[in-house]
Amino acid sequence: MLALDSASNVVSLALPGALWAMLFVLAWGHGPFAESIGLDRKAFWLLLPGALLSSFALLPIAPVSYDWVAVSFGGALLPLIVGAGTLRRLAPPARRSLGWLLGLVTVEAGAMLLVVLPVSAPALRRLGAATHLGPGGAAVLAVALVGIAVSGGVVLRARSPPHPMLARVGFLLALMSGVLVLTFAGSSAIPGEGIVEPFPYFLLPPIIAGIAAGALAPRVFPGEEGFALPGSFLATTLGVLVGADVLRQPPLYGHGAPGLYAIGGAGVLDLVYLSGLLALATAYLTHIAWERGWTPVGAPPAPPTPSAIRQLREAYRAGVAGDVARSLENSVAASRTSAGQARRLLGVPAAPDDRPWEGLPVPGWIVSDQANLQNVARSGTRDPREGYRAWLMARWLVLLGRELSLRRFATAGERLVAFVIDLALVSAPALLVFAIIARETPGGYDAVAASLPFNTAVVGYIAVALLYFALTEAWVGTTVGKAALGLAVRDRALRTPDGLAALARNLPLAPILTLVGLGGAIAIALVTKGIGPGGSTVLGVSLPGGVFAGLGIVVAVAGGVALLGSFGVLAIALTWERQRVGDLWAGTWVVRDATEGPTPEAPAPPPSPPAGEVRSG
Repeated sequence: MLALDSASNVVSLALPGALWAMLFVLAWGHGPFAESIGLDRKAFWLLLPGALLSSFALLPIAPVSYDWVAVSFGGALLPLIVGAGTLRRLAPPARRSLGWLLGLVTVEAGAMLLVVLPVSAPALRRLGAATHLGPGGAAVLAVALVGIAVSGGVVLRARSPPHPMLARVGFLLALMSGVLVLTFAGSSAIPGEGIVEPFPYFLLPPIIAGIAAGALAPRVFPGEEGFALPGSFLATTLGVLVGADVLRQPPLYGHGAPGLYAIGGAGVLDLVYLSGLLALATAYLTHIAWERGWTPVGAPPAPPTPSAIRQLREAYRAGVAGDVARSLENSVAASRTSAGQARRLLGVPAAPDDRPWEGLPVPGWIVSDQANLQNVARSGTRDPREGYRAWLMARWLVLLGRELSLRRFATAGERLVAFVIDLALVSAPALLVFAIIARETPGGYDAVAASLPFNTAVVGYIAVALLYFALTEAWVGTTVGKAALGLAVRDRALRTPDGLAALARNLPLAPILTLVGLGGAIAIALVTKGIGPGGSTVLGVSLPGGVFAGLGIVVAVAGGVALLGSFGVLAIALTWERQRVGDLWAGTWVVRDATEGPTPEAPAPPPSPPAGEVRSG
């Protein structure tokens, strides 16, 4: 028993870090491959730092008896969103495959739920007596039969006539059903503790799913075996969620004191979160064992265009390494990228390929400098001095392009004002709800703080506020605050960001929203209920103890928000393209919405290098 406990503790401590390391190696070490299967760097930002930052965000979804059921952002919602996002490559078209999968999972989970509810207890006792399995074994058998019926029916339907998309959905459903049955068999509901699954049993379903996905990949995904990785991740996440939380949690409802039951409530330590990553890691190791390689799967996505400053850094590194040809190539690419970005942001029409600066509000000699730079690159020179001089010229051109681009990027002040407007918009209704609940709750401050509706409203505010920012930016590319100042969120091609990008860029706001939600709720509870007869005098006005304490909380929250916000303002001020951390994760900009054409006044260009520093070929 001591050995088993020690092993359990070691696994519990080491498993999250090991899985995060695997996710990092996949996203960064095999970037094009990871992008082709839908598990790119954006997924990494969502599943690791994003899940950690949003661990306090619980989205209430339904009241049950005297209890509330919620879903955790970090522990369940983000893994499901990332997994669903892989369907655009795993089983296109994504809209149809997602509809089929969600519909079939709902049907299967609903049928299984009917089996395990108390109304089915007599039938389960009869089945258990007939099979000598007992009520618990009979429930597992009944759940397994439902899973076989639903997933088997879909697989058979996909084979006659052949239906590739439905076949892949059927495979995901069958894999999910296997994980679901194993998880249901090994888990149990303990009042006051939640859903538990003993060590080492909880490791088996995801490991089996990862191995099965890797082994069956040649039959299910012929020529695209890499899809076993996202398939095992999505199927396992769904299987554990249904097998543990959906099927095991209902018996806990309505017993004892009212409670808030969260699906994935343990955040990044929850089995819903960890099991999907463990299945992904197992499929990843199976992929390596079969020596399948890291060629991008299916139609490889278009490689992302590096930023001009990154190309400039690559040119410098290549020059230091003695690769003059590569340094010249990256120097030319950096200046062209900088000019192209300025054209997009300022709304200037495309220029001839050999004259990227033509038409921009720059002096004519800038066009000539670009031509000289391109001539040097075409000359085939191997002289390190020529490479360094060309790099200097490219650096001046990139700096000039940045000055042009800054006309369109929103300033830190504009973004701060927009955020304050949005924060007030989402917080005012929440604070009113907190006040109503606090006033209607009998008893003092302690009773309000322990109230289920009050706590549900607090965690719900954090989740709803996050969704407000993410959904508005994904749907219309802006928020109310940004729209009021004429700002919009765009990707590097000036398109409205997709859902994953919008979610990734807003998850760093979770600490601020958590502070506002918790602090605002505590302050309102103190002001409403008070904390005793004591009080203080502020500016000659005598305040009761509760009001004085509430004001203190408000000041502390304001200071905390200002401190956290200062990091974002500092990042915007210091980064090359006025991006905060979320923008860097998602690859987005905040721009002034109206496209600006070239303005009459050209920015003061950097000084031209002395004549002869860059010579043509």
